[in-house]
Amino acid sequence: MRVLISAYACEPDAGSEMAKGWNFAHALALQGHDVTVLTCGSHHRHAIERYCIDHRLPGQLSFAWHDVPGRAGPGYKTAEKIRQHYYMWQVTARKVVARLNAEQPFDVIHHLTWTVLRWPSFLGGLGPRFVFGPVGGGEATPWRLRRGFPGRGWKFEIQRDLLNIFSRFDPMVLHCLSKADAILVTDRATFRHVPVWWHAKTSLVADIYAPSVAVPHSQADTEISRAPSILFAGRLEYWKGVQLALGAVARLQTDIPDLSFTIAGEGPEEGYLRKIASELGIAKRVKFTGKVPYSELRRLYMTHDLFVFPSLHDSAAQVIGEAMAHGLPVVCLDLGGSGLAIDPDCGIVVSTKGQDARSVEQQFAAAIARIISDKGRLAGLKKGALVRAASFTHQQRADRMVEQFYKPPSLDPAFLAVPPVSLKG
Repeated sequence: MRVLISAYACEPDAGSEMAKGWNFAHALALQGHDVTVLTCGSHHRHAIERYCIDHRLPGQLSFAWHDVPGRAGPGYKTAEKIRQHYYMWQVTARKVVARLNAEQPFDVIHHLTWTVLRWPSFLGGLGPRFVFGPVGGGEATPWRLRRGFPGRGWKFEIQRDLLNIFSRFDPMVLHCLSKADAILVTDRATFRHVPVWWHAKTSLVADIYAPSVAVPHSQADTEISRAPSILFAGRLEYWKGVQLALGAVARLQTDIPDLSFTIAGEGPEEGYLRKIASELGIAKRVKFTGKVPYSELRRLYMTHDLFVFPSLHDSAAQVIGEAMAHGLPVVCLDLGGSGLAIDPDCGIVVSTKGQDARSVEQQFAAAIARIISDKGRLAGLKKGALVRAASFTHQQRADRMVEQFYKPPSLDPAFLAVPPVSLKG
């Protein structure tokens, strides 16, 4: 099968969207498919070509470099500039893909990154089957959980709310959805953003990727003699919800007095989070590591008991897959794509419906306590995390993508990604 992957973000030895673009295309090529990746040359060509000097790629994997005429990529540090460049890149990519398809037709064109529904692709209607997603971005932080946000947080959330409302009527988004043969969404909130007449071709997909299982199942039986510890890894943004995890740790000072909390990452809200830890009286329990390389992050996974991820609207948190692949159970919220990825065998999903921040912190604390205080349950969930991670490897995801969405639709219910979704609640 000849496949064109549209991955604006695609780079080896990277994280987040870049890792998703690279690893999925690599896994698909290893299956024997002829894969061409269209990516942003000014952002990623140098890193990819440098990687290829020392690494051998599958023979079926090739790259097509595309840049906005006269405008090199601005880098990922400035959100406004990168979003503008991304949109222009998508608009101008259609002519490039049309030319490539005319030279040697593709069977499938797959928009993979970015993972946001309101930022459409213009590659539908060129002839090949067009797969859009998985995409998210339709989630909204519940109003009761916005209390205590820093000033920029309130501004950003309102802007995001307005953008999501507009996207329901944006002619470019609607055109993209109309031309898609399969629409993949990461969460129920984003599902509701798809007009009802296209629900038949829309599927919920847990957009989590995990490296190959990193530790043997026997490690889950290892007796834990050190003090209990929990870990968060990610960019330090208010919407990652780390403040809720800090509130939960504060509530556990009596029940689990030796509990420690490691926060790995950097970002604009580090000062905000440090202040909260100090005000709650848990500064000595909390360690901020700053940004860490993957090799160091792997060590952190291996030396902690539980991964906490209280994000308020993450579509596809790849760090969850990494944590589970290292045998860490996960406690997360039922917001965004995280709740779709975690089941009772590998962690606990905390409900936020109708809850304020204090109630969520209390539930989060109770979930942590239930796991940490019961060594038998902790060991069982560690095994469950490894099993769950094995179903989210890049190879497994590529296999399912081909069978479920690259091929013409089947009437067999087994081809549905998830059971039919109720739009109530």
